[in-house]
Formats: sequence, structure tokens, C-alpha cells
Amino acid sequence: MKILNSSKEGNTIFLEVEQSPEAVKANVDAAYKKVAKDAKIPGFRKGKIPRTMFEKYFGKESIIREGLMDAVNLAYAEAVQLLDLRVIDYPRNLKIGEYQDEAPVKFSCEIDILPEVKLGTYKGLTVTVTEDTVNDDKVNAQIDRLRDSYATYEATDRAAQANDVIRANIEAKVDGDTYAPWTREGAGIRLGLASFGTEFDTQVSGMSKGESKEFSALLPDDFNNTDTAGKNVDFKVTIDEVREKHLPEVNDEFAGKVSQYTTAEELIAQTRAQLESEAKAHYTNDIRNQIIQQIVANSELEIHPVLVQREVDQMVHEFESNIRRIGYNLDQYVKATGTSLEQLRDSYTENAGQRVKADLTLSAISDQEKIEVTDADVIAEIQSWNTPELNSEAAIASYLKQINIENLKYSVRRRKTLDFLVANTTIKN
Repeated sequence: MKILNSSKEGNTIFLEVEQSPEAVKANVDAAYKKVAKDAKIPGFRKGKIPRTMFEKYFGKESIIREGLMDAVNLAYAEAVQLLDLRVIDYPRNLKIGEYQDEAPVKFSCEIDILPEVKLGTYKGLTVTVTEDTVNDDKVNAQIDRLRDSYATYEATDRAAQANDVIRANIEAKVDGDTYAPWTREGAGIRLGLASFGTEFDTQVSGMSKGESKEFSALLPDDFNNTDTAGKNVDFKVTIDEVREKHLPEVNDEFAGKVSQYTTAEELIAQTRAQLESEAKAHYTNDIRNQIIQQIVANSELEIHPVLVQREVDQMVHEFESNIRRIGYNLDQYVKATGTSLEQLRDSYTENAGQRVKADLTLSAISDQEKIEVTDADVIAEIQSWNTPELNSEAAIASYLKQINIENLKYSVRRRKTLDFLVANTTIKN
């Protein structure tokens, strides 16, 4: 294999390569074995057809086409490795020269590579952050949210009000026609969630058991139900039952029910510790994000659209993983919100571009500062996860054989680079 040309224009390499006659012949011979193994010719066993007979029946074209493509792919891979190109997509405008027996084959193509980053100032930066303090009010608010998730609802004779759950018979009409999804008997509704819009909750508040009421409600244009958004809905509501919320007391019994702790004091202490950990993480992330914004702004680079689309793919995948945790999939989300998949992808595009720029800039700084990842760094990273299944050297060694270790090293190198930048940044509170 010979590289005849590897000129560069922007982030595109114009590559011209010559593959040797020996390599071409070897690949064509291998292609014959591949295409002939399942061929059938009367009088010959499958896989035992002489090449001359095969070519007489089927021609040489299929053999040459496949063998030539294999030879080109091999030469392309060798050229990319030799030139140490960081390729980001398939080659474009591939042109393969004419094939002749016992002769080299030339081909040319265009290759898009990762952009060069012209780094600006990245050391000696200044960021201003406010460290969040965890006080009793925040701890109590978090405990109250926990209490709310374990609230009970008990029947009451008083009129309905916010946060009550009502059971009601509902008739709903849109443009004079019954709207079946909202027309039902014994519907359970929590007032304050605006399941049928805020006007519905306002009209129903103050109604008591056995009371009926008819009213119209105009839903906003951005209402989450596309069938009723921006439309007047005529309601007839009859209240069957009103239930008021009761929050559990914060005592030892409650602590044992909602956590691994046996006393209320332990639950409160752990809640405080968790909030402090979250505040510290938010503080650290705020510093890092400000640094990233500054180093990207100080640097120069152009990003290829394919990199942005790949990042969008990753963001959509992350989003789908998150909604699956609460029992939804992407199709259900799209249907429920009236948002197409293309609109969802478009909403991520700008942020995806910023993420790509940040990753490329941080990678350039890693190279500039010669930040490396050792085996000890990788093991320390895994140990920091505090995963019970990975609490021994043998378990970690087994885990490393099952994963893409390069991805893990990339993550560790990125963190080490951010730690380096934080250490070289002035932080003002």
C-alpha cells in the first residue's frame, strides 16, 4: 500500500492510495472462495467448483467486485492508521481505478476528521459561584416532600379545596360533541394538578358531596392535551366524594417505613447529609460549567454536522432511558405531548452542538497538558462508585473484561482534565 496524496483542506483529507498487485490478487482469490462456496453447477459438489468453470458459468465480475472492495477497504484502514487520522464518518466521493490482472489499483476519497481546536486561554480563569447552604428549613421541606408521597386521603363532609382528591361523574364536550377520554363515572381527580386545566379546578373547588355543576373552561393553547388545547370544554360535574389529605407524623414508625433507618433522628440526619452532598455536587458542577463556557468561548473550532447529530442521538437515548424509569417509552411520550420525534431532536440540536464543542475543547487541553489515564486511575474510578458487586480486585478485573474500557478511560480523562482546570482557576464566592 502506498499513500500517493493526503492533502488537507479545513477538516477534510483528500486521500489517494495505491494498493499493491499482491494485495489485490490475495483479496480477489479470497473473494472467489467466498462467493463460490454456495454456488451450484451440475456435476460438481458444492464448494468444489474449479475457478475456471465458475467464471465460465457466472463470470468474473462478482469475484472482482467483491475482492477489489476488500482490497480497497484494507488499504483505506492501513492509510488511516498510518496517518493517525481521527475519522468521524464514512469516506466520501470514493473513486476506484480500473482493475487489471497483476496490476496495482488506485483509489481516492475524501475523509472528514475531527476538527483542530485552536485553544485560547484556559488557565488563570476566574469564576463566581454561590455555595448553597443547607439549613433547617430546607431539611424540613425535603422531609415534607417525603411525607407528601406517603400521604393518605380520608373522606370529609366539607367542600372540596386544593390538594383534595375528589371522586366525580364527569361529562365533557368539545365543540358540542362528547369528549370520551374525559367523560367517565367515578373519576378520581386531585385538585391543584390541573389535570383538566386550572379553570376546572377553580370551578370544582367549593363543591360538596352530592352537588352538581355545569360550566365551560377555556384551555390554554399550550395545554398538554392537543385535543383540547386552545378550546372551550363544556363540563357537567357531580361530586360523589371529597377526600382530604393527611400527612404522616415524622416519628420512628415513619422513618422505618420510608427508609432503612429506625429513628426519626437518623432519617433527618441522613436527609441533611444527602442535601449537603447534593449542594456540594451542584457547587462543583457550577464551577465546571462556567469554566467550560469560558474555555469554549476562548477557543476556535468548527464542528461537523455529523458530530452534532450523533450527540443528538445520544441525548434522545438518554431521554428515553429516563422516561422508561417511570413507565413510559418514546412513542407514548410523542403521542401524549403531540411532539414529533423530529421536533424532539431539533430541540436538542443547539445543546448538542455546545456539548460537542466542550468535549473537543477539553480533549485538546488533555492533549496539550499530556493528561493520561493509568490503570490505577481506572480502578480508583470504579471503587469510587461504591458498588457492592465491585468490592474486590477479582470482581473489578471481571467487570473490565465486559465493558468498553476506552469509554471509561475517556470519562476518567475528562474528569481529570476538569480537576486540572479547577485547580488553575480562581473561584470567587
